[in-house]
Amino acid sequence: MKTKRILSLILAAIAICGMTIPTLAEDTIKIGGIGVLTGPAALYGLSVQKGVDLYIEQLNAAGGVNGQQVEVIWEDSQGNPTVGIQAYNKLVENDGVVGILGAVLTDVTKAVAEYANDIQIPMITASATAYEVTTGRPSVFRTCFLDPFQAVAVARYAAEAGIKSAAVLYDNGDEYSTGLFNAFKDEAEVLGITISAAESAGTDDVDFKSQLTNIKSANPEAIFLPYYGAPAALILRQASEIGLDVQFFGADGISNITDSISDMKLLTKMLYTDHFTVDATSPMATKFNADYEAKYGEKPSVSFSATAYDAALVLTQAMKTAGTTEFGPVVDAIKNSQVEGVTGVIRFDDHNDPIKSVFFITFDELGNKVFVKQLDP
Repeated sequence: MKTKRILSLILAAIAICGMTIPTLAEDTIKIGGIGVLTGPAALYGLSVQKGVDLYIEQLNAAGGVNGQQVEVIWEDSQGNPTVGIQAYNKLVENDGVVGILGAVLTDVTKAVAEYANDIQIPMITASATAYEVTTGRPSVFRTCFLDPFQAVAVARYAAEAGIKSAAVLYDNGDEYSTGLFNAFKDEAEVLGITISAAESAGTDDVDFKSQLTNIKSANPEAIFLPYYGAPAALILRQASEIGLDVQFFGADGISNITDSISDMKLLTKMLYTDHFTVDATSPMATKFNADYEAKYGEKPSVSFSATAYDAALVLTQAMKTAGTTEFGPVVDAIKNSQVEGVTGVIRFDDHNDPIKSVFFITFDELGNKVFVKQLDP
């Protein structure tokens, strides 16, 4: 690990001296893709891969970037930060990529971003929502919104709906879940929503009835569940079994909950935030949905396929604008870009986070997603 970091710093020194790292075949621009492509979280990584590959296929059919075709070389992080760093080093040192799309999971992305920042290679994640991912890393960007942003949006939606008290059940061993909990709690307090109960569970827990019983005793009007789909499905079922019948709110991790639940009627009590919805009506969104289904034989089920499409768009558009694949000019072009993507118009703030829309979604009794509201910046 230390040796690899030293090599990364050497590459940075070369870049600072004004030398261009030899990275391209003359007629091909190589971009590295890092995602969790196997294991329990592969659904997210494969969705990102599909979104990127769809855009690059269309880009190449339209002539590529400044007359060059684009190739994305994918590496599987296996959801492991160490493996993710190894993938990054292979892509940069052996394959000669000039940009990174990924990683997918937050902990892997943070590890890879530290290395990317050493040489200032442009890197865009479509899915890592923790605030710290881009902090102090000026070449690292994201096309998904942040955990605090969506938690604040949920709290504001609840307040507008007249909810005065809410409980939270969160995973105390997961950064995504705890970050959402803290942001929701802080914003709820500002808006005058009483947090009547705050219960937590371990990452590997499957029995939540003790926490849910405590929440039921507190008599909240709503419950915020900052969980991914599989554990959230368990929680909804167990809440129903103890007669806890209230409105549930979630964040983007809920998007694949239909894969883990049998009683779809329980989902009518769930409303969550997401980066995209197939019901979006902009011309780019409509075309993306049709093209995705034509290529893969299914509609996009995870919104990260859309944010990944946009990540590839942002990176390659910056290369076009810069007229080069050199790191510095491309990073500057990303910072100053305003791109119309499938998830809306994207521009970046001083923290390299996107300023963009958030979508509120629920489900019908058959488990179909139902678009409720779009909150624009």
